[in-house]
Amino acid sequence: MLQSWGMTIEAPRKRRVGDGFREELVRSCELHPYGSETWWTVGGARKKERRLRKAGLPNFKDWRFLTLTMANRTISPREAYVRGKDRLRRFLACFRVGLGRPFLWCWKLEFHHDDDGYPHWHLLIEYRKRIPAEILVVLERWWGLGRINVRRVGGHDIGYLFKYVTKAVEDVPQWVGNHKGRMRVFQTSRGFYTGTKTRTGKRGEPRKAAVQNDLFTRLEADSRKAHLVMTDLLGNTRHRVAKLKTTFNALLLERANESILRRVQLAPPGVVNISQLEASILTREHK
Repeated sequence: MLQSWGMTIEAPRKRRVGDGFREELVRSCELHPYGSETWWTVGGARKKERRLRKAGLPNFKDWRFLTLTMANRTISPREAYVRGKDRLRRFLACFRVGLGRPFLWCWKLEFHHDDDGYPHWHLLIEYRKRIPAEILVVLERWWGLGRINVRRVGGHDIGYLFKYVTKAVEDVPQWVGNHKGRMRVFQTSRGFYTGTKTRTGKRGEPRKAAVQNDLFTRLEADSRKAHLVMTDLLGNTRHRVAKLKTTFNALLLERANESILRRVQLAPPGVVNISQLEASILTREHK
Protein backbone atom coordinates (compact mmCIF):
# COMPACT_ATOMS: atom_id res chain seq x y z
CA MET A 1 0.00 0.00 0.00
CA LEU A 2 1.06 3.57 -0.55
CA GLN A 3 1.09 4.40 3.17
CA SER A 4 3.70 1.72 3.81
CA TRP A 5 5.80 3.15 1.01
CA GLY A 6 5.58 6.62 2.56
CA MET A 7 4.83 8.21 -0.82
CA THR A 8 4.15 11.89 -1.32
CA ILE A 9 3.52 13.72 -4.57
CA GLU A 10 5.38 16.76 -5.78
CA ALA A 11 3.49 18.92 -8.27
CA PRO A 12 5.39 19.93 -11.41
CA ARG A 13 6.82 23.42 -11.59
CA LYS A 14 4.51 24.39 -14.45
CA ARG A 15 0.99 23.04 -14.04
CA ARG A 16 -0.56 21.78 -17.24
CA VAL A 17 -3.80 23.58 -18.01
CA GLY A 18 -6.47 21.87 -20.07
CA ASP A 19 -4.55 18.63 -20.56
CA GLY A 20 -7.84 16.75 -20.93
CA PHE A 21 -7.11 14.31 -18.11
CA ARG A 22 -10.25 12.98 -16.38
CA GLU A 23 -9.56 12.11 -12.75
CA GLU A 24 -12.90 10.28 -12.44
CA LEU A 25 -11.91 7.98 -15.33
CA VAL A 26 -8.48 6.85 -14.10
CA ARG A 27 -7.61 3.58 -15.82
CA SER A 28 -4.06 2.96 -14.62
CA CYS A 29 -1.32 4.46 -12.53
CA GLU A 30 2.32 3.49 -13.03
CA LEU A 31 5.55 4.31 -11.27
CA HIS A 32 8.55 4.67 -13.57
CA PRO A 33 12.20 5.33 -12.68
CA TYR A 34 12.86 8.97 -11.90
CA GLY A 35 15.80 10.61 -13.58
CA SER A 36 16.87 14.24 -13.26
CA GLU A 37 18.98 15.91 -15.93
CA THR A 38 22.48 15.42 -14.57
CA TRP A 39 25.95 14.45 -15.73
CA TRP A 40 26.31 12.00 -12.86
CA THR A 41 23.97 9.23 -14.09
CA VAL A 42 23.56 7.48 -17.43
CA GLY A 43 19.91 8.49 -17.83
CA GLY A 44 20.60 12.05 -16.74
CA ALA A 45 23.50 12.40 -19.20
CA ARG A 46 21.25 11.19 -22.04
CA LYS A 47 18.79 13.94 -21.14
CA LYS A 48 21.64 16.44 -21.16
CA GLU A 49 22.78 15.25 -24.58
CA ARG A 50 19.25 15.44 -26.01
CA ARG A 51 18.85 18.99 -24.73
CA LEU A 52 22.20 20.04 -26.20
CA ARG A 53 21.33 18.53 -29.59
CA LYS A 54 17.93 20.24 -29.50
CA ALA A 55 19.68 23.57 -28.86
CA GLY A 56 21.55 23.07 -32.15
CA LEU A 57 25.13 21.90 -32.39
CA PRO A 58 27.79 23.26 -34.77
CA ASN A 59 29.48 21.04 -37.32
CA PHE A 60 32.51 19.59 -35.51
CA LYS A 61 34.24 18.32 -38.64
CA ASP A 62 37.94 19.28 -38.68
CA TRP A 63 37.71 20.90 -35.24
CA ARG A 64 40.56 20.26 -32.81
CA PHE A 65 40.00 17.92 -29.88
CA LEU A 66 42.34 18.52 -26.93
CA THR A 67 42.82 16.55 -23.73
CA LEU A 68 44.39 18.50 -20.87
CA THR A 69 45.77 16.49 -17.95
CA MET A 70 47.10 17.23 -14.48
CA ALA A 71 50.67 16.04 -13.84
CA ASN A 72 51.10 17.04 -10.20
CA ARG A 73 49.95 14.16 -7.97
CA THR A 74 51.41 15.66 -4.80
CA ILE A 75 48.33 17.86 -4.45
CA SER A 76 44.85 16.54 -3.72
CA PRO A 77 42.40 15.85 -6.58
CA ARG A 78 40.20 18.66 -5.26
CA GLU A 79 43.10 21.13 -5.39
CA ALA A 80 43.95 19.87 -8.88
CA TYR A 81 40.35 20.58 -9.92
CA VAL A 82 40.45 24.11 -8.51
CA ARG A 83 43.75 24.89 -10.24
CA GLY A 84 42.69 23.34 -13.55
CA LYS A 85 39.32 25.11 -13.59
CA ASP A 86 41.02 28.46 -13.09
CA ARG A 87 43.81 27.77 -15.59
CA LEU A 88 41.42 26.60 -18.32
CA ARG A 89 39.93 30.07 -18.66
CA ARG A 90 43.39 31.62 -19.11
CA PHE A 91 44.42 28.82 -21.47
CA LEU A 92 41.50 29.63 -23.79
CA ALA A 93 42.36 33.33 -23.65
CA CYS A 94 45.99 32.58 -24.65
CA PHE A 95 44.77 30.34 -27.46
CA ARG A 96 42.50 33.10 -28.73
CA VAL A 97 45.36 35.60 -28.76
CA GLY A 98 47.69 33.08 -30.38
CA LEU A 99 45.27 32.30 -33.23
CA GLY A 100 44.40 35.95 -33.65
CA ARG A 101 40.63 35.46 -33.63
CA PRO A 102 37.77 34.27 -31.41
CA PHE A 103 36.45 30.73 -31.86
CA LEU A 104 33.69 28.47 -30.60
CA TRP A 105 34.56 25.91 -27.96
CA CYS A 106 33.15 23.51 -25.40
CA TRP A 107 34.80 21.55 -22.63
CA LYS A 108 33.87 18.60 -20.40
CA LEU A 109 35.32 17.65 -17.05
CA GLU A 110 36.34 13.99 -16.63
CA PHE A 111 38.05 11.92 -13.94
CA HIS A 112 40.74 9.26 -14.16
CA HIS A 113 39.60 5.72 -13.42
CA ASP A 114 41.72 5.19 -10.34
CA ASP A 115 41.28 5.40 -6.59
CA ASP A 116 42.01 9.13 -6.48
CA GLY A 117 39.94 10.29 -9.44
CA TYR A 118 42.20 13.14 -10.59
CA PRO A 119 40.47 15.49 -13.04
CA HIS A 120 41.26 16.13 -16.70
CA TRP A 121 39.44 18.14 -19.35
CA HIS A 122 38.34 17.40 -22.93
CA LEU A 123 38.19 20.50 -25.10
CA LEU A 124 36.65 20.94 -28.56
CA ILE A 125 37.88 24.03 -30.44
CA GLU A 126 36.54 25.50 -33.66
CA TYR A 127 39.81 25.61 -35.58
CA ARG A 128 39.88 23.68 -38.86
CA LYS A 129 43.39 24.44 -40.08
CA ARG A 130 46.57 22.87 -38.86
CA ILE A 131 47.55 24.56 -35.63
CA PRO A 132 50.73 26.61 -36.27
CA ALA A 133 53.90 24.88 -35.07
CA GLU A 134 54.86 27.84 -32.91
CA ILE A 135 51.54 27.54 -31.03
CA LEU A 136 51.87 23.79 -30.60
CA VAL A 137 55.23 24.35 -28.93
CA VAL A 138 53.78 26.70 -26.32
CA LEU A 139 50.49 24.87 -25.70
CA GLU A 140 51.78 22.97 -22.68
CA ARG A 141 53.43 26.13 -21.39
CA TRP A 142 50.08 27.93 -21.56
CA TRP A 143 48.42 25.06 -19.73
CA GLY A 144 51.33 24.62 -17.35
CA LEU A 145 49.72 21.81 -15.35
CA GLY A 146 50.42 18.68 -17.36
CA ARG A 147 50.43 17.13 -20.80
CA ILE A 148 48.21 18.04 -23.75
CA ASN A 149 47.06 15.76 -26.56
CA VAL A 150 45.74 17.31 -29.79
CA ARG A 151 43.89 15.54 -32.60
CA ARG A 152 41.72 16.53 -35.55
CA VAL A 153 38.05 15.58 -35.58
CA GLY A 154 37.44 13.56 -38.75
CA GLY A 155 34.02 13.30 -40.38
CA HIS A 156 33.49 9.76 -39.07
CA ASP A 157 34.45 10.86 -35.53
CA ILE A 158 31.80 13.55 -35.07
CA GLY A 159 28.95 11.49 -33.61
CA TYR A 160 31.23 9.33 -31.48
CA LEU A 161 33.25 12.23 -30.14
CA PHE A 162 30.27 14.25 -29.01
CA LYS A 163 28.73 11.20 -27.36
CA TYR A 164 32.07 10.58 -25.68
CA VAL A 165 32.32 14.17 -24.49
CA THR A 166 28.74 14.15 -23.14
CA LYS A 167 28.75 10.69 -21.55
CA ALA A 168 27.92 10.22 -17.89
CA VAL A 169 30.59 10.09 -15.24
CA GLU A 170 30.97 6.32 -14.80
CA ASP A 171 32.46 6.23 -11.30
CA VAL A 172 32.00 9.28 -9.12
CA PRO A 173 35.19 9.81 -7.07
CA GLN A 174 34.72 10.12 -3.32
CA TRP A 175 35.98 13.70 -3.24
CA VAL A 176 33.49 14.68 -5.97
CA GLY A 177 30.60 12.99 -4.19
CA ASN A 178 31.43 14.85 -0.99
CA HIS A 179 31.69 18.21 -2.78
CA LYS A 180 28.94 20.56 -1.59
CA GLY A 181 27.19 22.71 -4.15
CA ARG A 182 27.32 22.45 -7.92
CA MET A 183 30.41 21.45 -9.86
CA ARG A 184 30.60 22.70 -13.44
CA VAL A 185 31.06 19.69 -15.68
CA PHE A 186 30.32 21.13 -19.15
CA GLN A 187 30.70 24.64 -20.54
CA THR A 188 30.51 26.29 -23.95
CA SER A 189 31.48 29.59 -25.51
CA ARG A 190 28.94 32.25 -26.41
CA GLY A 191 27.16 31.53 -29.68
CA PHE A 192 28.05 27.82 -29.51
CA TYR A 193 24.50 26.59 -30.09
CA THR A 194 22.98 27.22 -33.49
CA GLY A 195 19.32 27.14 -32.49
CA THR A 196 19.25 29.40 -29.43
CA LYS A 197 18.28 33.05 -29.43
CA THR A 198 20.09 35.78 -27.56
CA ARG A 199 18.32 36.60 -24.32
CA THR A 200 16.98 40.13 -24.01
CA GLY A 201 15.28 42.06 -21.27
CA LYS A 202 16.02 42.85 -17.67
CA ARG A 203 17.44 40.30 -15.32
CA GLY A 204 15.23 39.14 -12.48
CA GLU A 205 15.93 39.35 -8.81
CA PRO A 206 18.98 37.37 -7.68
CA ARG A 207 18.11 33.95 -6.35
CA LYS A 208 18.49 33.28 -2.67
CA ALA A 209 21.29 30.90 -1.81
CA ALA A 210 19.87 27.42 -1.26
CA VAL A 211 21.14 24.99 1.32
CA GLN A 212 23.99 23.17 -0.39
CA ASN A 213 24.01 19.39 -0.23
CA ASP A 214 26.81 17.20 -1.46
CA LEU A 215 26.45 15.17 -4.64
CA PHE A 216 25.99 11.82 -2.91
CA THR A 217 23.12 13.28 -0.85
CA ARG A 218 21.42 14.60 -3.99
CA LEU A 219 21.83 11.28 -5.81
CA GLU A 220 20.40 9.44 -2.78
CA ALA A 221 17.39 11.79 -2.76
CA ASP A 222 16.80 11.13 -6.47
CA SER A 223 16.94 7.37 -5.89
CA ARG A 224 13.94 7.77 -3.55
CA LYS A 225 11.77 9.36 -6.22
CA ALA A 226 9.63 7.87 -8.97
CA HIS A 227 7.91 9.22 -12.06
CA LEU A 228 4.15 8.72 -11.62
CA VAL A 229 2.13 8.39 -14.85
CA MET A 230 -1.67 8.33 -14.60
CA THR A 231 -3.75 7.40 -17.65
CA ASP A 232 -7.52 7.80 -18.03
CA LEU A 233 -9.96 5.76 -20.13
CA LEU A 234 -9.68 8.30 -22.95
CA GLY A 235 -5.91 7.86 -23.20
CA ASN A 236 -5.00 11.20 -21.59
CA THR A 237 -2.06 11.17 -19.19
CA ARG A 238 -0.93 13.21 -16.20
CA HIS A 239 2.59 13.16 -14.74
CA ARG A 240 3.83 13.73 -11.22
CA VAL A 241 7.00 13.14 -9.19
CA ALA A 242 6.45 10.74 -6.28
CA LYS A 243 8.69 10.79 -3.21
CA LEU A 244 9.26 7.43 -1.52
CA LYS A 245 10.55 6.32 1.87
CA THR A 246 12.46 3.53 0.18
CA THR A 247 14.37 3.61 -3.09
CA PHE A 248 12.55 2.95 -6.33
CA ASN A 249 14.81 -0.04 -7.01
CA ALA A 250 13.86 -1.59 -3.67
CA LEU A 251 10.19 -1.04 -4.46
CA LEU A 252 10.67 -2.56 -7.90
CA LEU A 253 12.38 -5.62 -6.39
CA GLU A 254 9.54 -6.03 -3.89
CA ARG A 255 6.98 -6.00 -6.70
CA ALA A 256 9.10 -8.43 -8.78
CA ASN A 257 9.17 -10.89 -5.87
CA GLU A 258 5.41 -10.54 -5.54
CA SER A 259 5.06 -11.24 -9.26
CA ILE A 260 7.16 -14.40 -8.93
CA LEU A 261 5.11 -15.67 -5.97
CA ARG A 262 1.83 -15.07 -7.80
CA ARG A 263 3.26 -16.37 -11.09
CA VAL A 264 1.84 -13.45 -13.03
CA GLN A 265 3.44 -10.36 -14.56
CA LEU A 266 2.06 -7.43 -12.60
CA ALA A 267 3.63 -4.70 -14.75
CA PRO A 268 6.03 -4.24 -17.66
CA PRO A 269 9.74 -4.56 -16.76
CA GLY A 270 10.98 -1.56 -14.79
CA VAL A 271 7.45 -0.36 -13.90
CA VAL A 272 5.38 -0.61 -10.71
CA ASN A 273 1.58 -0.56 -11.11
CA ILE A 274 -0.61 1.20 -8.56
CA SER A 275 -4.36 0.57 -8.25
CA GLN A 276 -7.02 3.10 -9.23
CA LEU A 277 -7.99 3.44 -5.58
CA GLU A 278 -4.43 4.35 -4.63
CA ALA A 279 -4.31 6.80 -7.50
CA SER A 280 -7.55 8.47 -6.41
CA ILE A 281 -6.22 8.76 -2.84
CA LEU A 282 -3.06 10.42 -4.13
CA THR A 283 -4.86 12.93 -6.31
CA ARG A 284 -7.38 13.75 -3.52
CA GLU A 285 -4.62 14.36 -0.96
CA HIS A 286 -2.59 16.64 -3.19
CA LYS A 287 -5.13 18.85 -4.89
